[in-house]
Amino acid sequence: MSNDFPPRLSELLDPAARRAGIEDGTRTGMVWNRWSSIVGPDVAKHAEPSSLRGGVLRVRTDSPAWATELTYLAEEIKSRTNAAVGAPLVAEVRVWTGPGRIRPARSATPISHRPAPEGRSPDPDPLGALDRALAAWRARRPRSDPGRGDGGSKG
Repeated sequence: MSNDFPPRLSELLDPAARRAGIEDGTRTGMVWNRWSSIVGPDVAKHAEPSSLRGGVLRVRTDSPAWATELTYLAEEIKSRTNAAVGAPLVAEVRVWTGPGRIRPARSATPISHRPAPEGRSPDPDPLGALDRALAAWRARRPRSDPGRGDGGSKG
């Protein structure tokens, strides 16, 4: 084992993101995470980032009227996005209209500042947190599903 254990999350995610065609996974994730603060809550109710590749940020809107409005705001969105991530990540903003609802913006509150669930103190051990998450996932998934390849039977 090296002295760098555990690795930083960006050290794990960036190579995986590059394999998926995402140049800077950490900063790209920041765009999605900070979208509401970049464009404001009113715009975020009607528009969301859909992809960021080769410096082109594609933004999906829920109506042609919002697409027109964001097309006029493209330079402002580009500069705010680059300022939010601290790098010239976005060179161009392309706006399109697509079916479906815009997902509600997620909280940009850092995880370390979120209160622990009632009755628990924050766990500084990431492996302990991972074990609890895995246990919660196992408790919520169907007990037997032969198509999943997890054995499916109880006994």
